[in-house]
Amino acid sequence: MKIPDQLRRDPDRHGLTPLLEQMNRDQRERPTPLERNTLRTQRIATAYAEIAPLFDHIVLKGFTHVPDFTPDPNLRVQYDLDLYVPPSQKEKARDALIAIGYEPIGRMEGLAMDHLPTMVRKTGWQWRGDYFDPDLPPAVEVHFRFWDEETERLPAEGVEKFWDRREGHQLAPIDKLGYAALHLTRHLLRGNVKVFHAWELANFLDTHRDPAFWNEWRALHSPSLRRLEAVAFLLARTWFECAIDLEEIDALPPRVHRWFDRYRWSPVEGSNKHELWLHTSLVATTADRISILRRRLIPVSLPGPIDAIHLPNPSLARRALSAIRNTTYAASRTAHHARLFLPTLLEGVKWRAGFSPRGASAPHPSQSPLPPHSEIPPANSATPPPTNSAPHP
Repeated sequence: MKIPDQLRRDPDRHGLTPLLEQMNRDQRERPTPLERNTLRTQRIATAYAEIAPLFDHIVLKGFTHVPDFTPDPNLRVQYDLDLYVPPSQKEKARDALIAIGYEPIGRMEGLAMDHLPTMVRKTGWQWRGDYFDPDLPPAVEVHFRFWDEETERLPAEGVEKFWDRREGHQLAPIDKLGYAALHLTRHLLRGNVKVFHAWELANFLDTHRDPAFWNEWRALHSPSLRRLEAVAFLLARTWFECAIDLEEIDALPPRVHRWFDRYRWSPVEGSNKHELWLHTSLVATTADRISILRRRLIPVSLPGPIDAIHLPNPSLARRALSAIRNTTYAASRTAHHARLFLPTLLEGVKWRAGFSPRGASAPHPSQSPLPPHSEIPPANSATPPPTNSAPHP
């Protein structure tokens, strides 16, 4: 499949560099980013082999996407292990990880997440501006739900059955598609899509056309779940023109199709919150729309720490520097939301009036590389990170 030029901006940050280099290379030697990512993939596999026997779990995304979503695991940029456990087992999983040296990153409890605070080993590693650094220690996220209905205000009935249908430590094939689509929809609605995730889904849709598969999908997934998946399918089709023609896509509200007609590239364009109009087009009540607007226009939770995450027992001076960087970053995020407040309201007025708006984005200055494990701003944010900040999935 062709990757449009609009999606090739900032390929490191969107996890596309190894894939693009593999697609474009004209020499025998593997490009350096692909080599480094290959080594990282091996180290993540080693980390998982240590964790796997400790507690019952499902691996989400990652190497379980090979080969259906991604033909080669080394083309997939992965920074952490996403492990799902039932809610009643999350503390057991956390304690097992602590016992082998993982520690939770602090100050993440107030964030809207489907997992416990990210856990890392404090090896002394620091961010060096390389998204494919083989020495970056793999993080672990213990997930305890597949979808956050309370935050998103959108139901996904039956999603908990993913656990019941698991095959070993992986989701069943139908549910792998379901979770990949839910994951992409969630990030689309929160304004931080990674292009590679959309490419993976498009690749799956482009290569899975057996009617029997889709009949089983309809039998196992509820209408509300399929509706959320269809949003992700529509994004994949819009961006990559993959071969997918489902009645569930056609059945999405007209305002959703209108959003994709007008804002299809917004997730990778300058700073904006255009995804709000997609989200409010999907929810059922005015109260839900107000809740979404309030949460996204006036966020009340501070971002998690981004600096010195992997440093054990930092000195007083280093802790002070980290505090300054984390505070500066939090202030920059506050400024980001303040700067977008009025343009977003104006965009909403134009959206409701049926105009064809494209100019409400805030200025898009050049972006400094964001470390992959920090509580980074959305992919369309213009806020750079502090130097030497730590990575985030």
